Amino acid sequence: MRRIEIITPQNVPIQYQLANVRERAISFMLDMIILFISLLFFFLLLQTLGSDDSQQIIYLAVLMPIFLFYSFAFELFLNGQSPGKKVMGLRIVKLSGADLSISDYTLRWAFRWIDIWGSLGAIAALKVSASHNGQRIGDLLADTSVIKIKPDFNVTLSDLLSIKTVDTTTIEFSNIVSFSDNEMLLIKQLIDRQKKYPNEAHNQLIKDAARGVATRLGLEKYPGDAREFLSKTLNEYVAITRS
Repeated sequence: MRRIEIITPQNVPIQYQLANVRERAISFMLDMIILFISLLFFFLLLQTLGSDDSQQIIYLAVLMPIFLFYSFAFELFLNGQSPGKKVMGLRIVKLSGADLSISDYTLRWAFRWIDIWGSLGAIAALKVSASHNGQRIGDLLADTSVIKIKPDFNVTLSDLLSIKTVDTTTIEFSNIVSFSDNEMLLIKQLIDRQKKYPNEAHNQLIKDAARGVATRLGLEKYPGDAREFLSKTLNEYVAITRS
């Protein structure tokens, strides 16, 4: 499960999970199915108008642009998503954190003919697998990648048990056990990121999280420092659930 970190124009670091080759391939196949159905629909529609030589020119004039610009148009107007990407929960992002420009979409679209069509997808698969940021050639030139909008969140027991606790931990908030493993791991990740990036945005997130946890525990407000409070509840959760 590879991740990238993008610094937004507001200087806030955001971590994304990269789409893997399989997910990108499935989204591509879904797009091809949708494209084939669309082309078939328009072809049958045009057939009703006749099939002489002049109509063949009309077929090309209508069907070829649909085939050629399907991905480019959808990704441009759907903010980095084609229908296939939308179904798979994927999106194209700029690694610099900026908005994608028309030239970025154009570069990605142009190099599809090398990355995908010219090599039956082999070049794209190899580049995405080998690249640290999961980029095919078109992505490298446009400084983009494809991320998962809703990343996998696989919680394991070892993720929580890796938190250092001692057997003599004083339990002050026994009802912390009403929280789920997922919620506590999210708190742990939030604490870790605030330690790494102690900026105003993360400081505010820590305070908001502390207020939310305090409310769930039946407290009017969290005692003391927000991060220390969250760390204490996290340690108590681990101490209780592993005993």
